[in-house]
Amino acid sequence: MNLNNIFSGSITFDYPYVLYLFLIFIPIFLYDILSGFGKNKLVLPEKLQKKQKISAYLFRLFIAFSIIALSGPRWGTGYSESEYRRGLDVVFAIDVSRSMDIRDAQTNNALQTRLERGLSIAKESAVSVSSARFAAALGRNRGYLAVPLTYDNETVLDFLEILDGSSMTGRSTNLEALIDTAANAFQNSSPAKKVIVLISDGESHYGIIRNAINRCTREGIIVTTVAVGSDEGKPVSGITGNNESAGEIISRRNAAVMQMAAERTKGLYIDGNTDNASYLLSSHLLSMSQGTGTGSSQNESKQRNTFFIILAIIAYALSKFYPLLSGNMKQGLIITLVFFLFTSCSEGKLLLLEANYLFSRGRYDEAVIPYQKALNFKDSAPYAEYGLGLSLYLLDERPAALNRYNSSGKILETVSGNEHRELRYRNYYNSGIIFFEDEDYVSAANAFKEALRVNPSRVDAKRNLEISLMSIAMEAKREKPSEERSEAREVIFDYLKQQEQQYWKSGEWTNDEQYSENDY
Repeated sequence: MNLNNIFSGSITFDYPYVLYLFLIFIPIFLYDILSGFGKNKLVLPEKLQKKQKISAYLFRLFIAFSIIALSGPRWGTGYSESEYRRGLDVVFAIDVSRSMDIRDAQTNNALQTRLERGLSIAKESAVSVSSARFAAALGRNRGYLAVPLTYDNETVLDFLEILDGSSMTGRSTNLEALIDTAANAFQNSSPAKKVIVLISDGESHYGIIRNAINRCTREGIIVTTVAVGSDEGKPVSGITGNNESAGEIISRRNAAVMQMAAERTKGLYIDGNTDNASYLLSSHLLSMSQGTGTGSSQNESKQRNTFFIILAIIAYALSKFYPLLSGNMKQGLIITLVFFLFTSCSEGKLLLLEANYLFSRGRYDEAVIPYQKALNFKDSAPYAEYGLGLSLYLLDERPAALNRYNSSGKILETVSGNEHRELRYRNYYNSGIIFFEDEDYVSAANAFKEALRVNPSRVDAKRNLEISLMSIAMEAKREKPSEERSEAREVIFDYLKQQEQQYWKSGEWTNDEQYSENDY
């Protein structure tokens, strides 16, 4: 723990009103003065009186440290919250109402349907911004989350590829429901920036879009809009007015609504008819993805409540056990605690403790944040990578989890092979589990072999290695009989063909009988 960094700069508090709790010490001190603190009417031995006095002071320190921790103290320079906004979460909110089937999206001297144009912009952007997490939501009279947030961008691209107007579009439009559904796709505890890319012509027959936009503003969600279609509009195929004289319904792009949604949430309005629409959207998303974790926010003061929480725990423990210890034991305990606090208990390890606590409570998405913070500290980085791998695996992000286990292993390659033995084993073992679940039995077997090289005594790795090898053999056996059966079928067919030919060759042809009747 860098003491120069901790004790530099002025102290501020997130909740300064909590400091008023220090007023409870006024009656305590008055009681000490009036009752003659330290003078026991039962005339206890001097050593016991001294122990009780020190125990009382330590308990009061516990109360004081607890109050300071609750007030949210900050000082020194450190990482601010905005620096931990690593990555970018993007939800494509796609309007699939019937008007999106109108072919009036002009681009490159060609006409496309509004949906086709919007999907092409979305696909090009998803390919360009590969570092982001993507999701997809569809909307007509209500919203549907089609693809939840995932690091596997191929899933979203495959979905956008198969989406077309003939199978998905339907009557009516409710942009409020669509935006709400897209907003629900985000994880509140995620440190990433949240962006909704609304692809629509702006027409809405149900709901109040301003309600959804106000929600996005409150929750810090940026809505970037891609307006497709023409301002002149075209008739919606197969739909007429309330009477025959009313004629066909004309659907026009409502650019004003799309501009309002973008401006209110500090997003970007993009005209889908321009040839560089995909470039504009990609550049916009890339700027937010690359801009996270940088900027003037690095000079903001660091929250230090964890430091006082640890001091409060130590003070409480000492207040309970100090009277029971002998003189030599007390000195040894104090030296050990001081050494632990200022050497072993680094800031990275404190972050790991916080992340492990969240992980143990099943709050995996929240545990990702302190794990990411701990990556900035050399002593905790390999364990933080491993913790991220576990969290991502339990969030059904297995490819990302494998990458984290691999990163943890690469960091451990720079230290002695005898250190962090258990972590090395777990990186290989958990990687083997993921490979096995993906039915990549060869990679799973190799991972379990590496785990056993680290720790040959682990029975679970031996058992899983045997199962992987058996799975490889079973796969080979399943393929081999099919080849043998195919060869056997060929041999039998050739034999039957030869027999049939021999039969017809050896047969004697007889003359046709002569009939005098007509042949029908």
